[in-house]
Amino acid sequence: MKKTLIISLVIAGIIFALFKLVPLLVNSYLNQNAERIVSNMITRTNDFAGHEVQFGNIQLDYDYRGTFLKMESVEISPGQDLNTENKIKFHLRFEEASLTGFQWIDFLFFNSIQLDSAYIENADLKTVTPDLEEIQEGQPATNPKEGKDYRLIGLNYLRVNGVSFENRDSKTDSIRLSMTDLFVFADGFSLSKEDKESSDALFSVKSIEGYLAETQLHVNNAINVIMARDISFNTTDRRMIVEQVSYKNKLDKYEFVNRYEKETNWMELSHARLQLDGMDFQSYFREGVILVDTMRLDGLELEVFRDKRKVEDTSRRPKMIHEILEELPRQVHLQTISLADITITYEERPDTKALAAGKIFFDQVSGEITGFTNIAEALSENDTLKVSAKGRLMGQGQIDLQANHLINSEMGTFFLQGKVGQMSLPTLNDMIMPATRIALKSGRLNDLYFNITADDIEGTGEVIAKYEDLEIEILDKNYQQNQNLLRKIGAFLANKVVIPTNNPDNSGNLSKGAVYFEREQHKFIFHYWWNLILSGLKSTITGQTAQEMKEK
Repeated sequence: MKKTLIISLVIAGIIFALFKLVPLLVNSYLNQNAERIVSNMITRTNDFAGHEVQFGNIQLDYDYRGTFLKMESVEISPGQDLNTENKIKFHLRFEEASLTGFQWIDFLFFNSIQLDSAYIENADLKTVTPDLEEIQEGQPATNPKEGKDYRLIGLNYLRVNGVSFENRDSKTDSIRLSMTDLFVFADGFSLSKEDKESSDALFSVKSIEGYLAETQLHVNNAINVIMARDISFNTTDRRMIVEQVSYKNKLDKYEFVNRYEKETNWMELSHARLQLDGMDFQSYFREGVILVDTMRLDGLELEVFRDKRKVEDTSRRPKMIHEILEELPRQVHLQTISLADITITYEERPDTKALAAGKIFFDQVSGEITGFTNIAEALSENDTLKVSAKGRLMGQGQIDLQANHLINSEMGTFFLQGKVGQMSLPTLNDMIMPATRIALKSGRLNDLYFNITADDIEGTGEVIAKYEDLEIEILDKNYQQNQNLLRKIGAFLANKVVIPTNNPDNSGNLSKGAVYFEREQHKFIFHYWWNLILSGLKSTITGQTAQEMKEK
């Protein structure tokens, strides 16, 4: 009995000693070979195959619950074999990475990385890749399958503190995309091999929140840049906020348009604030589907410039609203889009000898868009995209607009209805004078109403414009108000014979304008809208019917 007890104690002592000794032996081996082991774990993957890893300091600490890994001053850079344009190259530096709960069984037997937590401090990632169009067209854009991607990378807790990213074109060395100061807190994160191979899925995550100081996307051969600042997101609140969105042109108006042989819009967008409420992050992460209850867009200032002295590009065909939705690269359903304090300015240099460009602007624009979707199930219930907007024309005339687009209509049928309130007509001279050499000397618009039905081909309807004291004058060749005898006679005849001074006239007779305009296929939708209304204004003055305008 005593002998058996002694043997049992000895065995227990040996087991206890082994239990304590095994971690010591494992840690001794791991730390003696730490750089080689960790480097192999990184460079064995397809993305980092052919790269080299350098460590400032590395520490491994194993126990039976898992392994703790701490790395400091780590740098990953392309090896000599990657000095070709058609391969993706990574340059990654970070000050510190702490990984806890690493499971060797998952790594050795299931080709997976399983961690309890990961903390990354001050990382800077730069990538050099081929042209994005080559990637989209399926041309070789990734490294050959030299490595072996992990089947799964899973973390219970992920903390990222201060990460910056930059992508450059391998041919031009110009920046395509950059991100500055990303902070992320995520729980239940996993990235599978299927996620990497999927064109829709990104990763799985139970909850995630974060902040990004700035991101820039350079487009149009790096002439234009889309910039977003102060971005915050939170899956628990289902909210994403971008405090400032802009679309900048690196060239001034004339420098930009003169780069092109044919008419090309110069455009800038600034001071916009974007807020997404009720966003289904999980649908986006797993399926690439964008589902949002309310998108709020505030403070946007849009400026567009066109030089009419350039030759028109009649070969292009800007898409109608229903075509834009149909051809979006992802499924989208924005239940409500709310607009507030929007300013839109359109400037046009006419093909005349005018000394300045014509300009029209709308400010204090607010409104709501509903039914913005390309998802078949939603369209089967309601296929009408509704736009309701209010604002001011040239800082004066109050506008009330309702536009309904039938998304399922093959002809792109839509309805325009609205009105413009009181304003001084000479306010429109900034738009009229440069293109026509005619100025509105006096006049006041009391009310303008329009009701139009149109499609991808043509539009008809009615415009009722009530105005008084309308009088024009003809400018000289220098667009000055220099009235010689011929110009005075021309203006007199126009004011007394051609153009009604008042509508309704002194007898109370109201002229109603018929609408007819055939869409110019190479023009944008807003040009179409404007000319539909303008046709009604012309009809008010000339008395032409829709049929007469159609025949003409």
